[in-house]
Amino acid sequence: MYHLLDFSTCKCENEKFDLAYKIFKQDFIEVPLYLAGCIYIDPQSHKKHKGKEKIFWHITTRENKQNKTREFDSQRACRINWIKQIIINHTHPEIKAFYYKEKRAIRFYLWLYNHNFIVILQKLGRSSSFLVTSFYIDKGYNKNIYEKRYRNYINGNDIELKNCEWF
Repeated sequence: MYHLLDFSTCKCENEKFDLAYKIFKQDFIEVPLYLAGCIYIDPQSHKKHKGKEKIFWHITTRENKQNKTREFDSQRACRINWIKQIIINHTHPEIKAFYYKEKRAIRFYLWLYNHNFIVILQKLGRSSSFLVTSFYIDKGYNKNIYEKRYRNYINGNDIELKNCEWF
C-alpha cells in the first residue's frame, strides 16, 4: 500500500520536483480530497511559489539551517503519494491519529508510526482544513516527542484538547 516514489530515472532535481508535483496535483488538485468524507483538504492553490502550491515545496523540501534555504528532501518527496492514503485511511490501526495544540491552533496528526511518517492537518473552518506539513521522522525529528503527544491525547492529559475532535 505504501510504495516509495522512484526518482532514479530523473536526471536532475527539476525532474524530481516535476514527478512529485504530478502526484501532488493528482491527489490534491484534480480531485478534491476529504478527511472522513466531510472535511475538505484545501491545497491552497492561491498561495504559490515558483508556479506550484507553497505546501508542495514544504512537503518535498527541508530547511537547511546553515544557509536558511529549503533543499530537496528525498525522504519527504518519495513519500508524497502516501499523504492522500494516510488521510483517506486515517482510522486504520497502523495510523496513530491524535490532536495536539501548537501555539493557537489545534492540529490533527496522522502518524504512520511503523513507517516513521507524519501528516499534519489544520482546520480552516467547519468543513475544511489544510495540509500543514508531512515528513519522515529521522534523526532530525524525535519519535519520542510524537509518542508523548499521542499518549497525552489518548489518555486525556491535556484539558485544552477536550472535545476538540473535528468529526
